[in-house]
Amino acid sequence: MRGSTTKVCAVTDIRVLDKLTENAEVTCARCGAKAHSKSNVCDPVPFEPDH
Repeated sequence: MRGSTTKVCAVTDIRVLDKLTENAEVTCARCGAKAHSKSNVCDPVPFEPDH
């Protein structure tokens, strides 16, 4: 999965989605999807996780 450019909004397999979104650091400005890597969302914006 490392280096994958699969977009979170296109994933249908829950196991793959869990891997892409664990420890999320960015959110998509278009659809709000969260991901660990900016390459996994269309329009990445860094966000502060809830504390």
